[in-house]
Amino acid sequence: MIMNRIQLQQGLNALYRDLENANNMDEETACIIYNVDYKAEILDVIKEEIATYESLLIPESQEDEMDYSSLQRVQGMPVTQW
Repeated sequence: MIMNRIQLQQGLNALYRDLENANNMDEETACIIYNVDYKAEILDVIKEEIATYESLLIPESQEDEMDYSSLQRVQGMPVTQW
């Protein structure tokens, strides 16, 4: 399934709500609701998912503006041309 930008943003918003809810829960409640041994486990999983969604929402033009070929030339390294 391919998600469009709106679906990604909605999923990201839901993850932030889940993170806030899990943060506000006590250890026992978080373990029961999310079926984990420790509250920290679910917090880590949600944070990883947030990072994934945020990386998918970054426009390609902003991902990496580094000109690696020029950098390699300046540093005297061999340059691979595709």
